[in-house]
Amino acid sequence: MSISRVTRFLGAAVAAAGFLMGPAVLFGGATTAQSEARPCYNGIIPGNPWVQSCSLPDRGHKIRGSAPDANAIIACRDIPGCLSAYVNGPW
Repeated sequence: MSISRVTRFLGAAVAAAGFLMGPAVLFGGATTAQSEARPCYNGIIPGNPWVQSCSLPDRGHKIRGSAPDANAIIACRDIPGCLSAYVNGPW
């Protein structure tokens, strides 16, 4: 009698898991972490102001000669010519 009770319990658990996870699998809720991935990293690389940091706001469109963004200012700190190369780059 106890084996049938365990079997019923496991069957009900599997059915409940399928009922709860089914909509997430069908409608893409399980892959939201992959779709939210951004091409950036946490932190700053000294001397490399061109790499986007996740901890700072997005840069938007870069215009030659415009004011540098926060990532460039922090990354070029105490490196002569780094900020000038970023602002007046060859693009």
